[in-house]
Amino acid sequence: MSGKQAQSEFGEQPPTNVARVPTLLLLDVSGSMSQKTTDENGNKRPKIEQLNDGLQLFKKEIAGDFKAERAVDISVVPFGGDVSVEQPFTEISDWQPPQLSAGGGTPMCEALVKGATHLRDYRNHLRDNNVPLKKALVWVLTDGRPTDDSGQRWDKAQAVVEDGTEDGELLFYGVGIGDDARTNTLDDLASAAPDDSKVKVFQLEEGMFQEFFRIVSESAQSQSEGGDSDDADDNISQE
Repeated sequence: MSGKQAQSEFGEQPPTNVARVPTLLLLDVSGSMSQKTTDENGNKRPKIEQLNDGLQLFKKEIAGDFKAERAVDISVVPFGGDVSVEQPFTEISDWQPPQLSAGGGTPMCEALVKGATHLRDYRNHLRDNNVPLKKALVWVLTDGRPTDDSGQRWDKAQAVVEDGTEDGELLFYGVGIGDDARTNTLDDLASAAPDDSKVKVFQLEEGMFQEFFRIVSESAQSQSEGGDSDDADDNISQE
């Protein structure tokens, strides 16, 4: 990607005196996300609606933290049938949470590979412009099992986790939400990392979307403060 292309894709140059914290959200929006489940307030609502509310909460949480607001860059890659970079990396102050819709299968591995390519391009763009960087935070949220967890796509997804953590460029978090989430698949994906301190896999109860985004925001805030947020699991309930 040329500098001109990168500038066009990623928008205006972020401040060079603030180390960037790229935060990549890979979000399951497959057909099962249209099902209703009880949220944290006891209301039964579609999971995709709860997910969209969680994105709004994330924006609010980061915007309320001075250091994080100036440092965190967010990108959203939903996967449900097709995979696309819904939103390129954007500073929180300029970011508008999307309204995602549910449908299709669960191409999680394709999303991870596509998201990692986008992340690599962004990191290269920042380096080319002498902008300091911290480790990226890569979060995968799913309520089921990927439909592409075999063959070349699975191998490529594992390579993303292995290469990114080995190079020290990212921290990987896999989160299953609800009883149907296959955390063993996320465990297999994370097992590719040569250093297991750089990967974490969690299970959340049904309807805990707000809690997920609280954890993501706390992780990003911690990274903005100075240290790598290797201990996000301290803030999350494992099943």
